[in-house]
Amino acid sequence: MWDSDTIDVGIDLGTTNSAIAVVRDGAAQIVRSTESLEVTASAVWIPKPGVVYVGRKARERAQSDPDNAHAEFKLEMGLVDARRSFARAGLELTPPQLSAEVLKALRADAARELGAAPRAVVITVPAAFTLNQNKATLTAAELAGFDAGCPLVQEPTAAAFAYGFQDGTDRGYWMVFDFGGGTFDAAVVSKRDGDLRVLNHAGDPYLGGKLIDWALVDRVLAPAVAAEFGLADFRRENSAWRPAFSKLKLAAEDAKIQLSRLDQAVVMVDLEDGTFEYSLTRGELDALAEPYYTRAINLCRSALREASLDAADIDRVLLVGGATLAPGLRERLADPDTGIGITIDTSLDPITVVARGAAIFASTLRRPAAAPAAAAPGEFIADLAYEPSVTTTRPTVGGRIQGRPAGGWAGWGVTLSNPDGRPPFRSARISLNATGGFATEVDLDTRRTSRFTVELTDGQGTSHPLTPATFTITHRDVEFGGVQLAHSLGIQLADRAFARVLRKGAALPVRAREVFHTADALRRDDPEAVISIPVVQGERDRGDRNRRVGMLEIRPRDVRIDLPAGSEVEVTFEVDASSLVTVVADVPLVQAQFEAEINLDDVRTRPVQELREQLDRVDHRLNGLRDQGLTGEARERLDQLDDEHAVRTARDQVDAAAVDAGAAAAAEDRLLHLQAELDDIEEAAELPTLAARLHEVLAEADEVVQLQSTPADRQELAALHRRAEEAVAAGDPAAVREATDRAIALVVDVQRRSPDWPVRLFFGLVQAVGERGPAKPLVQQGRQAIAERDTRTLDAVNQRLVRLLPEEERSHVIGLRRAS
Repeated sequence: MWDSDTIDVGIDLGTTNSAIAVVRDGAAQIVRSTESLEVTASAVWIPKPGVVYVGRKARERAQSDPDNAHAEFKLEMGLVDARRSFARAGLELTPPQLSAEVLKALRADAARELGAAPRAVVITVPAAFTLNQNKATLTAAELAGFDAGCPLVQEPTAAAFAYGFQDGTDRGYWMVFDFGGGTFDAAVVSKRDGDLRVLNHAGDPYLGGKLIDWALVDRVLAPAVAAEFGLADFRRENSAWRPAFSKLKLAAEDAKIQLSRLDQAVVMVDLEDGTFEYSLTRGELDALAEPYYTRAINLCRSALREASLDAADIDRVLLVGGATLAPGLRERLADPDTGIGITIDTSLDPITVVARGAAIFASTLRRPAAAPAAAAPGEFIADLAYEPSVTTTRPTVGGRIQGRPAGGWAGWGVTLSNPDGRPPFRSARISLNATGGFATEVDLDTRRTSRFTVELTDGQGTSHPLTPATFTITHRDVEFGGVQLAHSLGIQLADRAFARVLRKGAALPVRAREVFHTADALRRDDPEAVISIPVVQGERDRGDRNRRVGMLEIRPRDVRIDLPAGSEVEVTFEVDASSLVTVVADVPLVQAQFEAEINLDDVRTRPVQELREQLDRVDHRLNGLRDQGLTGEARERLDQLDDEHAVRTARDQVDAAAVDAGAAAAAEDRLLHLQAELDDIEEAAELPTLAARLHEVLAEADEVVQLQSTPADRQELAALHRRAEEAVAAGDPAAVREATDRAIALVVDVQRRSPDWPVRLFFGLVQAVGERGPAKPLVQQGRQAIAERDTRTLDAVNQRLVRLLPEEERSHVIGLRRAS
């Protein structure tokens, strides 16, 4: 019977295959399936009511019996409208329910190996998974019979664990390159003096081997089938051909696997119209996979850049995932020009390394214990406090004994011992304090698990039974730096900017608070009024280019008094160890608290027509940028999108969205990414104009400050020149805009001190808005006010003239001064 104080069991819940591992005697071991395989295919076949098959047999039936067998449902996790039907059983199962069947099979394998089914387990998720996908994974674990709140760990982090705990070097930087069946993650890992830490990661939740399989089907095999058998409209989005495409997809995957060892593979599929045969070469496959490899490599470069490192700083690349077995990808990765040029480490099996790492992480976590009941008369319960995995050989162990000793704890004590230690260990008798507490140090065997016994004795030296009476601590050379927040979290402001409250990479659990101010007033006599604060997740500076995960709402019925514009709102974000989020807003003025509605159970796929419209808008923007003849950074970024075949990949997903919920989710994610990339390209293209405008305003500031200023004005202008040089040199459009606005503000501030400022502003505005239409009476009124030296009226006229300007020009009114 398996008995451990720590969780010890880890599961890699994969898109194509899943695996389970357990740590025993300090080493991670893969638990084989009932088919004697190290992995279990993530596929479910239900041929009739009450009969469920999981694994290789189910994967094969996904080809021959697609109405009753399904695979690759991981990419649909977290989508409430995603369902897979099983016709003969009369069932419809959600992705969490399907994943639960896979987890049940793995749990049963572990029970056979360990003698008991584990209650707790560590489950891996892609680093790029969103909140709703993590939540769906926890739901699947509960449905499979695991305790609620199973710890989640990111897949590249688990892989780093597996490598880091078997690696003997003390220092180094690694990159985890995790190209799985459905997702891609790149992580930069640091190992320093026994501390293993993930510094940064980048990923794509819809980039994986599945895309390569479908590209092979859609662009090579399906056209060949249509030509050979004369089939009209033979396309994946046509549901009439679903069984044929299921067979082609599985054949494509098998051929891809063969080509990791051979130069050529024969694809042979029995279709209704006859047997289809195609000879596929490794060169053809590599050409199809090239844009996906490019995307993965660009994400690696991004992860390095954000960590302030380059390829020369990285000692090796750790390969994870079945796609990394492809020789073409390995050659590309090793190339310093087209790849990243870092030594590749293949010392661990890329298929099972994540499960091994998850188990190692699990061995550092104590198993959740039921809340201890109050000790009955004559019983004693030990509430122990210690770290189950440490890098020191003399850790501290503390605790408190619960019970009702006659006369209190005076004279009572505990003794800790490890008779199997090398050498055996036995502490002195440790007296309990008045509340039954104690603390001491124990000796550990290096690189082993030490099991200690706790003996409780009274003042006469009589031993008393204690529950629990034993505990274990494992000594390791490596300590883990902690699970990190995968995506930044914050709120979208009224101007659509993204205000980060928690930044990507924060160690979990984490809590942070920020103060914001309302943009509008909230009047209690307006029942339709609402202050909406979108909660968003992502890395883009523009809030609506990130993923909305919740909404904070403040309504008139929620407050006792009117809220004026500018009222303080204190927003607190809290994320637990499994990345579940709580957001609370406090409004001090009304002493009220509001919790965000973060409904992760109602995330749906976008309608196909809406996705097509978004794709058309992206196409239109992209073609417009191409027609501009861009240069510099804008051209480089545009070329990168073309190298990654970003639009073509998005179009493939949109086309498949009608028959594949996972494709619909992927299409939405890719279109959001493309829109944000095009925002950045447009900004980069605008940079020369912005820089010219900044220099023009600075020249005007030089002139104004020279004529009329204080020493403080001159110091601020010198600082503005430095800031402007840095912003232009960095190619940062947002920083250039900020420097321009600051320079304008300085000029306005200095000029407003001049007695003739209202007059000069008036003539500048007249030139900008003209003297016709709604401006005509204002111009006449202004001229009369100047003649009568009526400053108050002239100020009012200027304010009304400013409102006639386009909104984007109002903050730049001072730039018109020279023309007057």
